[in-house]
Amino acid sequence: MATWFITGCSTGIGRAAAEAVASAGHTVVATARRPQTLEGLVAAHPDSVVALPLDVTDDASVASAVEAALERVGHIDVLVNNAGVGYFSTIEESDADDVRTMMEANFWGAARVTTALLPHLRKRRAGHILTVSSIAGVRGSAGLGYYCATKFAVSGFMEALAAEVGHLGIKVTLIEPGPVRSLWIPSGEKKQAVMADYAEVMVPFWDRINNLPGNQPGSPEALADAMLALVEAPEPPLHFIAGAHALAGTRTKIERLAAEVDAWEDLTRSVDRPE
Repeated sequence: MATWFITGCSTGIGRAAAEAVASAGHTVVATARRPQTLEGLVAAHPDSVVALPLDVTDDASVASAVEAALERVGHIDVLVNNAGVGYFSTIEESDADDVRTMMEANFWGAARVTTALLPHLRKRRAGHILTVSSIAGVRGSAGLGYYCATKFAVSGFMEALAAEVGHLGIKVTLIEPGPVRSLWIPSGEKKQAVMADYAEVMVPFWDRINNLPGNQPGSPEALADAMLALVEAPEPPLHFIAGAHALAGTRTKIERLAAEVDAWEDLTRSVDRPE
């Protein structure tokens, strides 16, 4: 049995992951900004769940949670970076402070927790880091520009990390889902009143977003089961595309990128000139 450290366990994907991992017989360090939200989880799995407060945007909180986790459970086998927030706006109309807050949670939060645990994982020459990104970290989307930026940043960070730690026995997997039933949309900051110039793009966007809560095809419970399967796989992927929506978006991105590269190949090669 393994020991998991999961961020953002109060609701949604993080909560489902903690419940699935505990039900499978593993030990779970479940964390949340408000640890009282984890009382039901601990009550259901008193012998396998350790609840700790953690604000991924705060260095001291991260250090304290990691230290407390290692004191309580001895070691960590699997880290799940799940904590994050959404933000819905055109790029021009986004609020700079809101965007910085999101970057602190979505990118720097994952980076903080990962780097805090890396010395422990390096020493053990083992471990698996799962980071919940998004299809928004695979292809850009109108209305989610800055959110996409946080997820692209996470993806680049984790790809680089995988190249640095693979020889140390540490595995890295980016989980990139499409719409999953969670509080991501209801709880995310929204700038729904848009300039007239953006209406052609944003009116259909808001129709989709406002009708999506409760109708998302992705199941947090099914995604949690997929995490268990990924950790048990002898050679897990660096990128795990989760759900049909994300799969279609990823394939479209690959096809468009390949076509663009091919169409401009001659000019691309002209950049390399002999001295």
